Amino acid sequence: MYRFIFERLADPLGLPISVIWEYIILLLFNEIAFQTAWNASPGGKWGSEIHWAVRIPTFIILWGITYGVIYVAKLLWTNWVFILSILGGLVALAGILTIIILCVKKNKNQVKKI
Repeated sequence: MYRFIFERLADPLGLPISVIWEYIILLLFNEIAFQTAWNASPGGKWGSEIHWAVRIPTFIILWGITYGVIYVAKLLWTNWVFILSILGGLVALAGILTIIILCVKKNKNQVKKI
């Protein structure tokens, strides 16, 4: 039953990328989740339940992190001009503030000498 739930959960990942890359990522996530759950499960009477209780959340966490990274990367890639404009504005603002602070410090030093 747990395997059926896991396969339904993992089948349509829904990552915003090519299907081939999605299946490669799915294979990688499946292996990582399996190894994590295998190492966490002590075996015995509750071994299978512990295995699936670790494997499913591990897979979901990996999927969520990857989905977020891919989404942000696509957002940055499609809006690179806007992002560069913002970064340029921040650099210009930092430069202006640095010049103002240096001028104020210089004026304070000249006032003290008089």
